[in-house]
Amino acid sequence: MRQTRFRTLTRARLRACLAAVALLTASAGVVVAQAGSASAATTTLHVAANGTGTACSSSQPCSLAQAKTTVRALNDAMTSDITIEVANGTYRLTAPLTFTSADSGTGGHTVTWKAALGARPVLTGAVKATGWTLHDSGKNIWQAKVGTGFDTRQLYVNGALATRARYGISRSDLTATNTGYTFTNTSLNFLNGLANPGRTEIHGIGSFTDRYSPVAGISNGTITMNQPAWNDNTFGYDTLTKPFRAGPLYIENAYEFLDTAGEWYLDNGTGTLYYKPASGQNMSTVDVEVPKLQSLIQVGGTYASPATHIAFSGLQFSGTSWLSPSSNGYASQQTGAYLSGTWDRPSDALTSCQSGCQLFQATRPHWSQMPAAVQVSAADHITFTGNRFSQLGQDGLGIGNDANAHATGVGLGADTITATGNVFTQDAGGGIVVGGLQADAHHPSDTRMTDQNITLSNNLIHDVALDYRDMTAVLATYVSGATVTHNEVYNLPYSGINIGYGWGANDAGGSQDYVNRGLYNYQPVYTTATTAKNNHITDNLIHHVMQQMNDGGCMYTLSASPGSTLERNSCHDNKNNIGIYHDEGSRNFTDKNNVFRNIGSWSHENASSTNNTGALTLTDNWVPSNWSNITNGNRGDVVGGTVLVTNGDWPSGARTVMDNAGIQPAYRPLTTDPVTAPYSAYSSTPANTGQSGGRFTITDAGADNWGAGGHHDDAYGTVYQAQAAVNGTSVTARVDNVDNSHEWAKAGVVLRNSLTGSGSSPGYAVVAATPSHGVTFQWDSTADGYLDQSVSTASTVTAPVWVRLTRNATQVSAYYSTDGVTFTQVGSTVTLPSMAATQDAGVIHTAHSTATVGSATFSNLQIVTPPYKAYSSIPAAVDQHQGVTSLSSAGIDVWVHDDDYAAAYRPGAAGSTSTVTVRVDSQDNPNGWSKAGLMLRNNITGAGSSTGYIVLAVTPSHGVNLVWDSNSDGYLDTSTTTATAPVWLRLTRNGTSVTGFYSTNGTTWISAGTATPSGANTTQDAGMFFTAHSGTPGTASLSQFTIS
Repeated sequence: MRQTRFRTLTRARLRACLAAVALLTASAGVVVAQAGSASAATTTLHVAANGTGTACSSSQPCSLAQAKTTVRALNDAMTSDITIEVANGTYRLTAPLTFTSADSGTGGHTVTWKAALGARPVLTGAVKATGWTLHDSGKNIWQAKVGTGFDTRQLYVNGALATRARYGISRSDLTATNTGYTFTNTSLNFLNGLANPGRTEIHGIGSFTDRYSPVAGISNGTITMNQPAWNDNTFGYDTLTKPFRAGPLYIENAYEFLDTAGEWYLDNGTGTLYYKPASGQNMSTVDVEVPKLQSLIQVGGTYASPATHIAFSGLQFSGTSWLSPSSNGYASQQTGAYLSGTWDRPSDALTSCQSGCQLFQATRPHWSQMPAAVQVSAADHITFTGNRFSQLGQDGLGIGNDANAHATGVGLGADTITATGNVFTQDAGGGIVVGGLQADAHHPSDTRMTDQNITLSNNLIHDVALDYRDMTAVLATYVSGATVTHNEVYNLPYSGINIGYGWGANDAGGSQDYVNRGLYNYQPVYTTATTAKNNHITDNLIHHVMQQMNDGGCMYTLSASPGSTLERNSCHDNKNNIGIYHDEGSRNFTDKNNVFRNIGSWSHENASSTNNTGALTLTDNWVPSNWSNITNGNRGDVVGGTVLVTNGDWPSGARTVMDNAGIQPAYRPLTTDPVTAPYSAYSSTPANTGQSGGRFTITDAGADNWGAGGHHDDAYGTVYQAQAAVNGTSVTARVDNVDNSHEWAKAGVVLRNSLTGSGSSPGYAVVAATPSHGVTFQWDSTADGYLDQSVSTASTVTAPVWVRLTRNATQVSAYYSTDGVTFTQVGSTVTLPSMAATQDAGVIHTAHSTATVGSATFSNLQIVTPPYKAYSSIPAAVDQHQGVTSLSSAGIDVWVHDDDYAAAYRPGAAGSTSTVTVRVDSQDNPNGWSKAGLMLRNNITGAGSSTGYIVLAVTPSHGVNLVWDSNSDGYLDTSTTTATAPVWLRLTRNGTSVTGFYSTNGTTWISAGTATPSGANTTQDAGMFFTAHSGTPGTASLSQFTIS
């Protein structure tokens, strides 16, 4: 049949050959394993968290440290790659791992440190806090002994950054002095009695700075601050004492401030950690991680002998805390630049130097950079792929930063560095910072210092800059040839992607603005250009940024960067801030084919008479308004082809950009989180599974799942819902991508009595996309637990494609669709012997290769049973199981020009006098405005167009909302707000009017208002829906849905 296997080397013979080769290398304690082709071999070492000895073999794995030693014994003259397979587990480091030229690949070969297939190893500088006891029952404060001799500024609880104990202060309750503050409100007198005032800090959030200043002491209504941190924080721009935006002000880090659930305090003198648990946390099972290291990975040599050809793949980097702010303060200037040390300043600086002064300019050439947890400098051909940078107390990845930001003492000099498919989340600082700030960064004294050829692609960066809000997802300062492409960035306090630095002051010829400010009394006017050029920001998805700070945008630039482009990026929902912000000195950028939605000004340039901003080209961008101060012909700017879209009806070109922006399907398996309820994951072969809202990924190296012709293979990975399929159930999914690990690799949907019964469980059917053989329908005709019958479409049917299996008693039918609407049957309906009344259902993948790892990505998984149908206007998962409907997705919102939701519904079930009721059992909180509840609409599958539209939804933070379309444009535009889940919701139709009700007990109902949605048909669809109102996916569970 068409699935013939061509196996020239049996597995037994292969094992024998490998064993013979292993004998030849036994003295080195390594195994040489066959790579993907017959001409290449890889030396493989194996490490484990509890590894010992020097063998570094699969049966006797060694430690990370021993593996480094072994690599150094093997890499003098490499003829093949060296791979260090890191087994699953937590590797608690007591010192950073350093990689120099001695740890590098040679001869053009690479040393790769990677997770074993199916493993998620964690390299951490944290210790786990255990032995919790109740310290104060009245306040529910718990304590644990964690040891002395260290400090930390961060604490992570169940993977999320906890809040250091703090007390909010009104700025009017303090008066600033040259030495600190005095109280102007007696309500602060309790601060005089703090047990450890010298442990506290003042934390002030401004417009674009986020500052920390340590306290020396508090007594008699006076806060005396540590110097020089106080002086550094109180002159310049957007200062602690006079911010351009009066954001929150706190005093932090005292036991006495422990008054809010989720807060913590460390008494480092006694080694006692105090924590006030959040709701639902059980201190006997909670995972509390206490960072101890200040950095985790240090990659770098010298300019003469750089670190080279080293790769890291599939690892998690966690557990650091950068401690400099505790003693030196953090005098933030912008995006991780900070001032430290003692500087001359005016005696009246608190009045004369709160928006800059000449003495402040003397500091500018000497600003320092925040060091990253993972540092790369004086290095080339370094690669990070599919790693997770999480629970870090600073920036995640620093590439070619200044020397002060590198523990090696050698900065800059990063060439051909690649970061692809990594996740950055729950970090105190930003995501990725490329380049330095000081003179050698922009005008290197040694050409080998130049940062160049940097590629950042398909990374997911969200919920970072949690403690240092002045940071961004990506910052590239002075870099030549950086490509930042297909990344997704969201949930950030400040800007999304920043390119350039220096405000034009270091560009050729200088800036008249900085002549006037007096900068050039302290540094030269450079006559040559900086190293910033040919940088490309393309195809990125940037949303829900600028959530806390000011003076930024989705994309932000500074200074000249010839040959640089910002193209095909999609930017939306940045709290009415700027789309592309060309700040001081920005020149020679081309902005083309970008799409902007739900923002303020789509483009802006900081153009004063004394700076050099200009020579910008903006062409063929799609915008929601004409709000921009960049005009054609002004300051050498070229503006043309702008398309104004005011009704949400985006042209095909814009939709292509929006669809293509962000992480590409082939890389999504690298950026997902573990699978969460109601879904489960299983693999009969080593595999990785992941989930991101309504998307699922499976990666494996399974031989196949096929049992005919003498084969007995059932090796696969699956994400499924247990016992969800009954008579009538359909399971549908979109196969977004399937790797070509083999022409018969398979990715699709599956029904089986038990998906954990590999090689035994009957009732087994799969319909799957393949790389070369179309969509194939395969089933077990003999109930022996192996697929043995097959029928396929033409080979031209390839992913992306929707596939579906539908049960009818013991019969199964398979279908495919190229648009998700019209489905074509594959072959004929078949009968499965021994098919159980209830079955598992989900998505499945097999690489059809044990030598080549393959991945598949799925979206829009729908497991529904009549009379219900499923629909989603965005990638989502819809699941029904034992009376509970689960809806998982991200989504911007259902409001005005946004109509992103997932729904389970009954078509045409609601007449003009119907009552629809549901219980919202639970909902996640990706955003305070996430919505879960009931929907009435003429056509629920008509997102953005169908009228008669009304929803009643509960939100995490804003009660129950009745929202409807008042003008027949197919979008919700009017609301009335009146409980959090669990809550019952009800919509009652009476002719053209609809009344919403909610109940906390299902018996007593409270009106949420009455509305008349425009254009309602006599008969409408009725269903349950969810939208996350965020880029962060969420899940809602609903039950007891009725229509009467």
